[in-house]
Amino acid sequence: MRIVIDGSRFSDIGGFYDEMEHILTKDLSWRTGRNMDAFHDLLRGGFGVFEYGESVDFFWIHSEKSRQEFGFDATARYWEDILTRCHPVNRPAVREKAENAKRHSGPTLFDLIVGEILCRTSVYSHTLTLDGEPVQ
Repeated sequence: MRIVIDGSRFSDIGGFYDEMEHILTKDLSWRTGRNMDAFHDLLRGGFGVFEYGESVDFFWIHSEKSRQEFGFDATARYWEDILTRCHPVNRPAVREKAENAKRHSGPTLFDLIVGEILCRTSVYSHTLTLDGEPVQ
């Protein structure tokens, strides 16, 4: 199965989650979560578009736009938002991730999303092409 992610349809993480719900689900009577865990669940399948565990070929067009919008500034905001609601035991690690992003160090939000799509420890084995270039 081939699924296209169009980076021109979103510009922030909330819009990304909305778009993922739109392209990865069908006929749900409820909204999916708006976090990386829920995104990971959608990638496993079984939500009306592809079967649980089915591999998908993702083609992300306008991915360079997304790469820029989900760079270090967006990543710092992402971790700072999580910091306001995470369990106290997780705060030091989340705070460190936010500080790293502010120093332009570590993975960006774009990198995290790509990593989720290509997760090799899950039930799926998706492929990803960014603006025509396959990602290994």
